Amino acid sequence: MRPKRRTSDSKGFTLVELLVVLATLGIISALAIPMFQGFIKKAKAVEGEVALSEIKRLEEQYSADNLRFSGSLPTIGYDPSRLKYYTITIQLNGAGPPPFLYQATAVANLDDDPDLDAWVLTVDMSMNNTLQHGCIPGGVGAVQLGCTD
Repeated sequence: MRPKRRTSDSKGFTLVELLVVLATLGIISALAIPMFQGFIKKAKAVEGEVALSEIKRLEEQYSADNLRFSGSLPTIGYDPSRLKYYTITIQLNGAGPPPFLYQATAVANLDDDPDLDAWVLTVDMSMNNTLQHGCIPGGVGAVQLGCTD
């Protein structure tokens, strides 16, 4: 008896075809996952920027009503508990350099490494404001502006 030969109408995939598909998916995943993680980190970083912009608006409103700035988030009407990633601090009347009326800082660890992501909002004596991005290397010390976490 002769063995039956496969006819051209047989269904299914060969092992080689399946391995090629799996290898292709592996390569695509290896390239796409790191890019996707970068997008996630950028999306998380927006929370700090938006929070400081809102604090700036609330501080301006508070100072218009009370003729001074506040170093307390609840006093200006900001609820920090709604933030998922960042911790906010406010410092008033810094003496030097440069002197400022108030400075708000948002700090978070967005990617579980030792460095912390930071946003710094500074309002100077002329009511000029700057919002800058930086990091705290090793999670200790002052914010270094311009570095990336």
